[in-house]
Amino acid sequence: MYELLQQVLGYLKVASRYKWWGLMTAWLVCLSGWIFVSQMPDRFTAQAKVYVDTRSVLRPLLQGLAIQPDVDARVRLMTRLLFTRPNLEKIARMTDLDLAAKDEAAMEAIVNHLKGSLAISSARKENIYSLAADDPDPKLAKRLVQAMLTVFVEQALGESRRDSDSAQRFLTQQIREYERRLQVAEKNIEEFKRKHYGLLPGQGGDLYDQLQKTYAQLEEAKLALEEAINRRDEMARQLEDEEPMFMEFDGGTDSPLDMRIQALESRLDEMLVKYTARHPEVIALKHSIAQLKKQRDARPEGDDGFGDDGMGGGESNPIFQQMKIALSEAEANVASLKARVKAYEDKIKKLSSQMDERLKVETELKNLNRDYETIKANYTKLLDRREQASLSESVEQNTDTVKFRVVDPPQVPSKPSAPNRILLSLAVLAGGLVVGVGLTLVLALLRPTFISVQQLREVTRLPVLGAVSMNWVPAVQKKKWHEFLRFCGASAGLLVVFAVLVLMEIKGINLYSINV
Repeated sequence: MYELLQQVLGYLKVASRYKWWGLMTAWLVCLSGWIFVSQMPDRFTAQAKVYVDTRSVLRPLLQGLAIQPDVDARVRLMTRLLFTRPNLEKIARMTDLDLAAKDEAAMEAIVNHLKGSLAISSARKENIYSLAADDPDPKLAKRLVQAMLTVFVEQALGESRRDSDSAQRFLTQQIREYERRLQVAEKNIEEFKRKHYGLLPGQGGDLYDQLQKTYAQLEEAKLALEEAINRRDEMARQLEDEEPMFMEFDGGTDSPLDMRIQALESRLDEMLVKYTARHPEVIALKHSIAQLKKQRDARPEGDDGFGDDGMGGGESNPIFQQMKIALSEAEANVASLKARVKAYEDKIKKLSSQMDERLKVETELKNLNRDYETIKANYTKLLDRREQASLSESVEQNTDTVKFRVVDPPQVPSKPSAPNRILLSLAVLAGGLVVGVGLTLVLALLRPTFISVQQLREVTRLPVLGAVSMNWVPAVQKKKWHEFLRFCGASAGLLVVFAVLVLMEIKGINLYSINV
């Protein structure tokens, strides 16, 4: 660390040989810079502050009834879109800057100038926006801020109305389109139902229910047919055993009616063993027995039921006749049941043959109904949205959903805001000193000098036998002292000039103000 410090001090000692070159360079740089800073034109900044009140009493009241726009986001977007070319051209026209534009290139230069001289900032928590314009003309700066404020308010309010109008037009167009599609869907369903009448669901019941019911009816009919056939066969067998005529004979003790009654009673006993008392054949036998007993009781006294010769002529058997009639009825019942079974079988064949067609019809009808319901649902939603948009537009036009309050109106600035000549002059002074010192160091490096025996020994790597010191005479010392005083005076003169410039700037005196 000590060696490094010695080396730095050595370089400074060598550089001191060129101090006048460095001082003259510092003077040249500082004077040039100060003249340039003093001639810089003044720029005036006009400002305005506006408070954007996005709170509205109607917002909670219209919750769910009207569309609630995000006013805060819209205003923030407008702050970003304020410096678009159309808005900047509008500001130029409002401030008559476009009058100086003779061609498109001049207008482009004006727009670029405005883009660099206009600014907007916001404090998001308070919704306060600051608009500023920077220009050499203070009155023009105020007009620019006023134009910015006008464009900002108009854009924020007009954008919502344009959005509402465009939304209304879009919804109306979509509603017309969906209304046309809804009519087409209704017509398609109507034509489909007319074309497939009788095969639609609900017409004659469900297909599977009909098949199931028909199969059940067929089974019942087959069972009834089997019972009827068995009954007919039994009656035919009984009819074969029955004699159509009673034969008369002599020497008998019992009359033919008594014998017939006994035979029927014997058969009745056999039937009761197989069937119940409510069986049709049992009831028929009881009825026949009752009729025969009536005939026997109605026969004249002394008439035993035989013929005159006692050889048994004959008479018709009423049981045979009744059983024959019952057999005919049973055969008719069997034929009727066969016809019913065939009708059910034909109906099942017909339903089975229609199954594919009916399923296809049901599927197509479901598709048509699904499309119709989807279009109808969207149509209803669009109607609701249009009503909401209409109510929202009415709210936008008749109420103030956002309010702009100018907190600080733009004023003509009385003092320039730029440039800060004091700070720039200080920077020029520092830059001149740095350049002067740097020049002396460069010259010291270009023309190196050995300042010690050790440095000479290290560089040449030769033995150094000794060193001769300088013994300054009084005249030379006095001369060097005067030279040092002149150097200090020249350096102090630089600081004095800087102080004078600062004082003049405080009093508002500079080359730009003198020229103006």
